Order: sequence, then structure tokens, then C-alpha cells
Amino acid sequence: MAWRAAVAAAAPQRLAFALALSLGLGTGQGLDVRAAQPAAAQAAPTTRAPSADADADLGSLPPGLLDSLAAAGLTGSGEPVAAFGWTLETRRPARGPRQIRERFAGSRPGLPLGLSPVVHETLGPKPRGPHQGLSVRGLTIVYPGDTVVDVDVAGLALPLRQGARFRLDYSGDGSSLSQQCVVGATVTASTVHPAMPGDARTIECSGRGRYHGIPVQVGATVMYLVRLGVFLEVEQRVDSPLGRLRGSTRVLSFEMGKS
Repeated sequence: MAWRAAVAAAAPQRLAFALALSLGLGTGQGLDVRAAQPAAAQAAPTTRAPSADADADLGSLPPGLLDSLAAAGLTGSGEPVAAFGWTLETRRPARGPRQIRERFAGSRPGLPLGLSPVVHETLGPKPRGPHQGLSVRGLTIVYPGDTVVDVDVAGLALPLRQGARFRLDYSGDGSSLSQQCVVGATVTASTVHPAMPGDARTIECSGRGRYHGIPVQVGATVMYLVRLGVFLEVEQRVDSPLGRLRGSTRVLSFEMGKS
């Protein structure tokens, strides 16, 4: 069997880690996030809008890519993306936590509704300097020159309504994944972080996929933060022949910015 060959070629811990990373649904914050209270010692990020010149460059995306985002329901309707900043701590199997900082400029004239310039920076354990791209409602980041995104969405209709259904598909790095998602109840966004304004829609997703021939089943809980206009995964579960793998990220700090 294909998964046995893979296990023979790598230690189980390493393969488990590869599974967990490869089946994450894209995004600047990794679409791999669990709601949690912030660490008391964490300072709020400074939220600064990207430069106007950078906005112009990022707005020059291929028409085909813009059309596909609109057809998916990610752009052109729903709430605008707010200007805000947050620091996230992502916990991954077989590795220590990773911290990232993101600063969203918010919806801008000349960009389709749902896109926001964002500055993404890895703080640790291996720091990586700031990189600027366009966030697609928090699901993924596109950069100048990109012609496709790593997440496909079908059936999404914004604003979200309880009971609505849509599909999330991911493929890349030898893996493919498809999840059906159902919109659930509304809660206050402060359950994700005390400083977050407004409400959040809970979304439950489940599905299956393969990683280099290894069959896996997946599940996730996602929040749609209404006032922010972005999605945030709050838990991910991957069931494989090696057992259940979990990934999570908590919001360490949050601050609204100026549009």
C-alpha cells in the first residue's frame, strides 16, 4: 500500500508532521487557528497600512484570478475587510509553536471587496521579515505574479446565514483535500479575543483527502469574524493511519487599525 511505502521512507513523527502541514488550508495565518485567550504578556501589534505604491502593484492581478475569486463568492459581496492587526501562535505536531504577525490595511478603492493588502511576518522560531500581499478574506495570501490560489471555494454566499453550506478544496505538495462546511450559530467575536468587536459565525467542516496516497479524514471548526470580514480556523483534526493529528493557533494580541 502507498502509505506503507511512505512510512518506510520516513519516521512516523516526521510523516505525521508533514501530513498536518500539507493538509492545512492555506492562508497567511494558516487557516489553522484555535480561539483562545491572549497571553497576558503579549503586546498588541502596531497596525500600519501598506504604502500606496504597493497597493497599485498588488492591484494588478490577472483577470482570470480575479474572476475565479468572484465566482467562488470570496470577493464582490459581503462585509468589507477591516483594518486591523493581530499576532498568532500556531501549534503544530512534532514542532514547537510558531508566531506570526499580520497587519491588514482593510478594503481599498480599486480592489474587489474581500481583498485587503496585508503584511505578513514570521516572528519565531525562525524569524522571517515582512512580506506584503493581498489577503483573500484571511483564507490565503496572493502575491504579485500569482495566477492561482491554493484554496478553492464553491457555493459560498456572503453575508453568511445559519444552515448555509459551501465547499473548501485544497491541493498541493502531494496532497488533496475536500471539506463540506455548514454555517452554525452566531457568537460574540470576543470569544476569540476580548478586543475583537462584533459577532462571529461558527462553521463546521468535514471531509477527506489523500497525502501521497495516504487516505485521511479531516475536520475543522472555522469562525467568520463579521466586523473584520475574514475567516479564521479555530481547530483542525486529521485522522490518518498514524492516528489523529491536531493543529491549533491562538490569538495572542489584537488591535483595530485605521482604514
